[in-house]
Amino acid sequence: MAAHTSGVTWRPTAALNPRPRGKVSSVTSPGAPRWTVRSLYQPIVDLHDGTLVAVEALSRGAPGPQESAAALFAAGRAAGTLADLDEACLRSALQGAAQSSAAVTLFVNVEPATLSALGPRRLTALADAVAEHVRVVVEVTERDLLERAAEVVRGVQVLRDLGWGVALDDAGAEPKGLALMPFLRPDVIKLDLALVRGHTTLLTAAVVNAVRAEAERSGAILLAEGIESEQHLDRALSMGARLGQGWMFGRPGPLPTDGMSALSVPSARARGAGPVEVPRTPFAVLAATSAAQRAAEPLVASMTRQLERQALLLDEQTVVLANFQNAQAMTPATRRRYESLASLSALTAVTGAGMPDEPAPGVHGTALEADDPLTGQWVVIIVSPHFAAALVARDVTSRDDDGGDRPTGPDAQPGRRLEYLLTYDRQRVLDAAGLMLQRVRPTSGAPAAPSPVARGTPAQDAVRVPPADLPDLLLRAIATASNGIVIADALLPDVPLVYANAAFLDLTGYSEEEVLGRNCRFLQGPATDPSQVQPIRRRILAGRGVHAVLLNYRRDGSTFWNELHISPVTNPAGEITHFIGNQLDVTSRIERERRTAYLAHHDELTMLPNRSHILEHLQLELRRARRSGTCVAALMVDLDDFKEINDRFGHAAGDSALTWAARRLRSAVRAGDLLGRLGGDEFLVVLAGLPPGGRREGPARGPSAEETVRRVREHLHAALDAPFELPDATVRLRASSGAALFPLDAGEAAELIARADAAMYRHKTGSRQQASPDR
Repeated sequence: MAAHTSGVTWRPTAALNPRPRGKVSSVTSPGAPRWTVRSLYQPIVDLHDGTLVAVEALSRGAPGPQESAAALFAAGRAAGTLADLDEACLRSALQGAAQSSAAVTLFVNVEPATLSALGPRRLTALADAVAEHVRVVVEVTERDLLERAAEVVRGVQVLRDLGWGVALDDAGAEPKGLALMPFLRPDVIKLDLALVRGHTTLLTAAVVNAVRAEAERSGAILLAEGIESEQHLDRALSMGARLGQGWMFGRPGPLPTDGMSALSVPSARARGAGPVEVPRTPFAVLAATSAAQRAAEPLVASMTRQLERQALLLDEQTVVLANFQNAQAMTPATRRRYESLASLSALTAVTGAGMPDEPAPGVHGTALEADDPLTGQWVVIIVSPHFAAALVARDVTSRDDDGGDRPTGPDAQPGRRLEYLLTYDRQRVLDAAGLMLQRVRPTSGAPAAPSPVARGTPAQDAVRVPPADLPDLLLRAIATASNGIVIADALLPDVPLVYANAAFLDLTGYSEEEVLGRNCRFLQGPATDPSQVQPIRRRILAGRGVHAVLLNYRRDGSTFWNELHISPVTNPAGEITHFIGNQLDVTSRIERERRTAYLAHHDELTMLPNRSHILEHLQLELRRARRSGTCVAALMVDLDDFKEINDRFGHAAGDSALTWAARRLRSAVRAGDLLGRLGGDEFLVVLAGLPPGGRREGPARGPSAEETVRRVREHLHAALDAPFELPDATVRLRASSGAALFPLDAGEAAELIARADAAMYRHKTGSRQQASPDR
């Protein structure tokens, strides 16, 4: 009997009859004796000629309450032995396929978490048990891929090393999961049954476009699931599917004994070929085929921000990977950019020395080990289905991936020079991104996958708003919401506002008559950053959602930081008719973030750079001096007898004296020199770019390094030689100072400061002896 289907003729063999025939394999897992499973096999056919080319193994439990797959795996999750259950299912499927005397291509399912849990040893043991005539394709579901991306990518490579093929299962069920498709490089991409059975929407088109693009680049085969009718078949063919499965071609049953033209699935590398030597860092990947360019830090920083902005225009299948040379480089502005990226992308992950687990909301952070060669590199990589770019850089003092001086982070230091590489070549970008992805830690505390629930099963005691009451309820809810909510008409010219709730009017100070009919750009003003506005406009024009923090203006001209969420609203045909905007005043949060970032590098009392900032700056200047052959001076200043002011007049007076001294000293240093407070009553001045030692004054030459230091010391002492007025007294501050020169006195920052400190104490001791010769 033949079934005719749109030019496709499928003639099921007797073995594909739903009536059970032959032996059904069953296995009890050694690790969990109670998991007894059996395997059924569903046919996979070539949609163009109806040929049986493969089967997918479907697991069932022993007869009883755990017989269905949903009940079986729910019990496995509840018992915490899902990996053992998955292994039992794999063994059952492989043993059943071995009973065939002809070649068989067998598709088997593995959860991402199981792939990680089994590890190379257990997977190799399974591969050793596979019969020679069985070709294995492991299906990795896109569910939870992003929770353990690095582990899954490594696990897929293990499968390829075993000579097994890889399929991405349920593609499109969770569109964000497609973001890892380029890294998995599947041999087969299985379209989720919802794509075959559902209505066409922009989301459907985005999934199909991404899948088709990957298939065209890699040669992956598209397989459509859930085909039950002629309509489903036509839809699968229109999406580019070559293979298909579903009840139209046969239900799960015993393994076919003949009639299979086994599908040949290529694998990345033949089993036993051994590991392939790969570069250790993204910089090494790109440098293998291109020469690095040298540029000032501002250019590289601007190029980085442009790539980040480009990523904001891409879809939710985008992966953003970045490495910061230290966590301090994540400034408040940077955190806001990456928070926006995380809200719009499938995965935004950053690495770096001391990087916290979540440096910004939604951003996946990983702290690198101190000896990781990536710590010295500045990296930003963007990968989406239709765009790929990578920019990598390092300080010009870095000599190779395994040694050399390391930079401190992309923190915009004047004069800093980097060597960088930029590529849009997709394969090179993916190679570099793969090295980054390997370092991304698994998400901690990821929620367990929910137990499968039969479709159509209602929640117990579900209560719903009557449909007739819903419109009025929604309108009243929006009108009384605490966030500012507006609605704009996408079908009218200039997308004007057609609704604004009371909270929005209170937030902005406008009346309803003043806002309706206007585009919401009236909230922008002179200080609104155009570089933030343009991506928002592009995303709105593309019908995309928006999440941004923008400086806006109220009616009275005052400013506020607006955390803005904009979502498109579609009609049943999938056309965008409106945009709804949700706005929240986050000025206090932004100001706290800015102050926290400022105080991380500045002394709260004097507002001078603090000890960590001084050390960081001094180390940077020493690196520059090594390259240029110039000198750097560390000049220590310590207030004499400052403790007496605290003891006599109180600590408030002491604080006032310190802030007064800081202002006076700041007025005496040269432009370009750094004055900071080390702590207590100690200050340090860093003088950079001084001439090499031995240079003396002359008609064509400037002062020597020693002479420059002497003059600056005189100016500092003169600045303090003025009365400081307290409410009840007049005080004159005195100071001692000492200096040390690089490279004459010391070669490292800490040693240079110690030498300057020793010189300062010699000056202090000498001054006291002169004042009190009998002491």
